[in-house]
Amino acid sequence: MKLLSILLLVLAIKTISSQFVDNLKIYKCSESGGSVSWSNATTVTDFEVTSNMGLAIQQTFASICYDDEYLRIKANCIDNNIISPYNQCNQDLFDADVFEIFLAYTDANSVAVNYLEVELSPYGVLFVSSVYNPNDACVGIQDNLVDCDQSGIIYEAGPVTSGWSGELSIPFSLIQKASGNPSGSNNVYKLNMFRIDVPQYGYKEYSCYHADNTNPPCFHVPSYFGALSLN
Repeated sequence: MKLLSILLLVLAIKTISSQFVDNLKIYKCSESGGSVSWSNATTVTDFEVTSNMGLAIQQTFASICYDDEYLRIKANCIDNNIISPYNQCNQDLFDADVFEIFLAYTDANSVAVNYLEVELSPYGVLFVSSVYNPNDACVGIQDNLVDCDQSGIIYEAGPVTSGWSGELSIPFSLIQKASGNPSGSNNVYKLNMFRIDVPQYGYKEYSCYHADNTNPPCFHVPSYFGALSLN
């Protein structure tokens, strides 16, 4: 039954980009009954472990679209062993099962130094931080927590048959603010996405949309952020 649920999830997704794509094309979200419809979203999967040594056991299907105000992401997370004890904003969600997205608004030819970190737990708890990272590594990082209620992010998550699913609507204005409100004409939005997960009877996995070749794992490598092309 679980295998059938996974197959149905895969078949239900309209577009799957199986590998990292720099300059990923995303499109305006469609609506249905006043709510976001994901029929026009770009969906990526095949998250790899951070060391770039293969695919994660429990995969992530991340669908992305946008409107005039928000970048919208839906994460469908295959998970046979959901673990997350947290229930308050900005707790250490990264110590348990979590979906993470890092976003920057910066010059197309530069490595981001300032960016936004957003994490979502399987039970709908949020973590938001503005990050300063001058070394393109997990060394010398400074972060400034953002109150979840003041962030403007719309979010929800919960268990589903094959694991858990979550949605994030992140204001473009928040991404720009975390990035230092750059004013250059060559600026683009950049991102990377991550999962932390413990498969049943397995070892903890740290997986990425764009594997950053780190071991031990480090998600804070903005040179591996990929650009978004808003169409």
